[in-house]
Amino acid sequence: MTHVMASATTGSSGIPVLPGLDATWRLARDGYAFGQRGFREVGSDAFRTRLLARDVIVARGAEAAHVFSAPDAFARRGAIPRSVLHLLQDAGSVQQLEGPAHRARKQLMLELAQDDRAALVAALQEAWPRTVAEHVGREVPARTVASLALTRAALVWAGIAVDGDRERQLCGEFDAMVSRAAAVGPLNWQARLRRRRTEAWARDVVRTRREQGDRGTVSGRLAHHGEEGRLLDERTAAVELLNLLRPTVAVARFVTFALHALHRHPEWAERIRRAERSAARWTADEVRRFYPFFPMVGGIATAPFELGGEQLQQGQWLMLDLYGTDHSPALWERPDAFDPARFASASPTAVVAQGVGDRLAAHRCPGELATTDLLVATLELLAQGPGLTVPPQDLRISLRRIPAEPQGGMRVIFR
Repeated sequence: MTHVMASATTGSSGIPVLPGLDATWRLARDGYAFGQRGFREVGSDAFRTRLLARDVIVARGAEAAHVFSAPDAFARRGAIPRSVLHLLQDAGSVQQLEGPAHRARKQLMLELAQDDRAALVAALQEAWPRTVAEHVGREVPARTVASLALTRAALVWAGIAVDGDRERQLCGEFDAMVSRAAAVGPLNWQARLRRRRTEAWARDVVRTRREQGDRGTVSGRLAHHGEEGRLLDERTAAVELLNLLRPTVAVARFVTFALHALHRHPEWAERIRRAERSAARWTADEVRRFYPFFPMVGGIATAPFELGGEQLQQGQWLMLDLYGTDHSPALWERPDAFDPARFASASPTAVVAQGVGDRLAAHRCPGELATTDLLVATLELLAQGPGLTVPPQDLRISLRRIPAEPQGGMRVIFR
C-alpha cells in the first residue's frame, strides 16, 4: 500500500476518503478509470467513498486481491446493484449463494464450464468459418460475427438445437444482457424484459431435458442437478443455464479486443500465424489483462478484516478494482503497454479480469479457463485466415463506456 499524501483526508479506518459526499456521479463519468483516478487523487491504493449512498472502500493491488480472495470472506448478496444483478446473474443463481450452498452449486458450474471446455472450443472451431463465410465482403462489427459464432458454439456444446432465426435471436438476447448491464432506466428495463423471454426459453429447455431423461448433455446434466435431495426448480435451473451460455457469448468482447490488438500489433499476428510456441496463449492472456472487461467486483465482509494496516468491520462493502489491479504499476512492468511477451515469465493467474481467488470458494469466474481457450482458438483462426481488412474508423477505446469497445465498433471486412 502506498503512503497517503498529506493532503488526503481519512476516515475512521485510516483509509483516505475521496473528496465529495457521494461518488456515484464520478463512477458514471469515469467508468473503468474511476478507481485509478481516485487512487491518484488520494495517493493510496485504497480509498473510502459512498456509492449509491452506501459506504464503500475501493481498492486495487496485491494486498486487496489477497484479502478479497480469502474463501467465504466476502458475501456476494447485496454487493452489486440490482439492475446489474438481474441482467448478469439473477436471484437464486450460484453468485447469490453463500457458504456450502455456493460451493455445491459452483462445483457443478466448474465441472461443466471447465472440464468440458475442449468440446466448447471444438464447437467454436467448427462454427467460426461458417459464420465468417456468411459475412464475407460486408463491413460488419467484429462483435457481431464473434457473438453469433460463440452462440452457435455454446448451443452445440450444451446439446441444444434451434433453427437459424432463433440462433440470431438468442445471440441478441445474450449480448443485450451484457451490453445493458451498466445502463440505467429504460435501456436496462428493456434488456431485463428481453431476459425474461430468454429465461422462459431456458425453462422449456430444462423441462424438455427432464422429460427426455437426458443426463448426458451439458443442458441435461444441469437440468438433473439436485441439491438437498431434490432437483433445482425449473426457474433456477434455467437461470444457471443462461449463466453458462451468456458468459460464453460475452467472450465476443475479448475477441473484438483481440482483433484490435492484432491490427495495432501485426507482429503478434505474424507470430501466431507462424505457430510460434506460446504466441497465441501469451496474446490471449495479454488481451485479458490489457483491455477493459469487468471494471470491479464487490463483496460484503463476513468478518472483520485488515487492509493497509487498518482493521475494518464485518459488513464493510469492498469493491476490488479489477481493471486497476491489472494496470497497477506495482504489479506489472509498463502496465499501459500491450506486451504479450511479459507472460514468458509472468503468471496468467495474476490477471484478475474475471475475478480473484480460488474458482470454487472465492470470487473467480468458473469459465475463466474456457474463456482463455476460446480466445486462443479465435486468435489462431484469425491469424490463419481468411484475410480481413479494417476500414478507416475510430479505434480509440473510451474507458467511460461500460462495457467498453472501440469507438468505431471494430468494423472489419472478411475477404
